[in-house]
Amino acid sequence: MLLEFGTAQDIDDVGAGASAAAATDCCLLDLVRGTFPELAIQTYRLDQSGGDHLLLVVNDKLAFRFPRAGMHDLRLEIEVLQQLRHRSSLQLPTYDYVDPDGRFGGYRFINGVPLTTERFGSLDVTRQVEVLADAVQFLIALHDLPQAEVEWSGDWPRTWTAAQFAARFLVERLPIMVAYVPQLAGPLEAFYESYRLDCPPHLAIVHGDLVCEHLLIDSARSSLAGIIDFGDVALGDPAQDLLGFWNYGSDAVARIVKRYDPCNNDPGLLHRSYNHFVRYRTDRLFETLPPETGLGTSERIAALQALLTTSTQYNR
Repeated sequence: MLLEFGTAQDIDDVGAGASAAAATDCCLLDLVRGTFPELAIQTYRLDQSGGDHLLLVVNDKLAFRFPRAGMHDLRLEIEVLQQLRHRSSLQLPTYDYVDPDGRFGGYRFINGVPLTTERFGSLDVTRQVEVLADAVQFLIALHDLPQAEVEWSGDWPRTWTAAQFAARFLVERLPIMVAYVPQLAGPLEAFYESYRLDCPPHLAIVHGDLVCEHLLIDSARSSLAGIIDFGDVALGDPAQDLLGFWNYGSDAVARIVKRYDPCNNDPGLLHRSYNHFVRYRTDRLFETLPPETGLGTSERIAALQALLTTSTQYNR
């Protein structure tokens, strides 16, 4: 069962305002209190930044995640994390509070800060290599996890394929791009015509949203501390979990691929991960382009132009 009540959906509506958010606050808080009456709650705050979930932060140390209606089942996420704890040395969310109906769950904060491009760039080369090595160890642990070892009897969700992303863009989004960023329309159309042909040799259990804000670094030791936000866990292209590392530069991704696939069993891994990254950046730009807000930032447009120019190199 996923979270389905009016106030959770109200905050998604334009103009819902602070009153709807406050109502959601109280509703989520009542759910936590009613399910876990032994939990002493001194402070709480609502975090609406997650696209697939609501987050209620309790006592500044517990994160209660409420999947939005239509999103993946929290119970699958918990089962995957249970298996990963035996395979990865990194800190992962441990759900000590789980609603019996599977509507929400809570875990203690993992100590660390997001591995932004600035933080990664501030590390010396030795530390960068160590951080990337830890990330590879996690990726291998996750992608090699057999489905049979996850106690899950339901249907496995699947990430969108490149063909599905391309179809959506070419039919629904390209006309909007033509209207608001015509200089990108032609290159993007060509990119998606190529991207739609990407097909991985096999599917694996993937994180599905492994980007900077979900990679946590221990700022004191300059080491990778943990991974968070497994709400998009599904079967998909392993290359999708590499897209976020392009934020740190091509050298970082080259190191990842060399350690992850030393025998080159998946020769298309690098170019597929880059294409996923271009698609991800295109999605982020598109989100700034509704008619009422105009073009978005010139920096994002210029950055995407540069990525599209480089994409031809990885697709040869």
